[in-house]
Amino acid sequence: MKGICELYKTEEELRKSHIHPKFAVAYYKKTGSRFLRNWSNPNKRLQDAETHYLLSSKAEEEFSKREKWFSENIFKPYLEENRKVLNYDENLLYFTISYLWRTLVVLLRNKELDNHWGLKIILEAENEWRELLSNNEYPKKHNRFYLLLTDRIKHHTLDSNYVDFYFTRVMDFTTVSNENQTFLAVYAKFNKFIFWSVLKGGNEDQLVDVKINPIKGKINIPQQLEEQIILSFFLIGLIKWKIHQNQVRNSKKR
Repeated sequence: MKGICELYKTEEELRKSHIHPKFAVAYYKKTGSRFLRNWSNPNKRLQDAETHYLLSSKAEEEFSKREKWFSENIFKPYLEENRKVLNYDENLLYFTISYLWRTLVVLLRNKELDNHWGLKIILEAENEWRELLSNNEYPKKHNRFYLLLTDRIKHHTLDSNYVDFYFTRVMDFTTVSNENQTFLAVYAKFNKFIFWSVLKGGNEDQLVDVKINPIKGKINIPQQLEEQIILSFFLIGLIKWKIHQNQVRNSKKR
């Protein structure tokens, strides 16, 4: 399919791009059902994760290099070897930005953010991230990135049966913001890996343990997360999920 490559903005033969990494999709199928479950409609079985015609072969190859690095240095060591200390280099930042950037492109393409109060900020981030991914130009403004590695949740106080499922299995992406327009973030997750970038607001002192350093660093597990807006987002999302499930059940009874 001919079209404009979202990364290089050139007309190319486009490839069907996974939004969530292929290795994460493969692991999901390997460790559970061969079908995927969509967070917004979990009763619908899917053969594959969400894909879009976004990138040229050159762009896909660049992203694949970092996906391979993440799979071999972070994903497998944590999930399959149960390592508690994970060292990383600049590939983690590139992978994180490439993942979050793809989710933004899809949300913007689908016009889901057209009426968002932070649209101007989101467009600035998309442009800065694209410049890093295509020209290695480090973001001057939107350069705060975070990664939280979760684990099985056996005990919690939330009124939901899907807490463990969400934090260990679900693939999801969205934006996070508050009503008084003081906080805005881009958020995406697969399996036990939650990524986000804060575009406005946020308390840096409460995000030290999950912050990604641009050059190198290490992830010490377990991590601490105290940022209240992000924590509230998890809670609100699970409450909405419960309401949605109740609505589905009630509609089936009618």
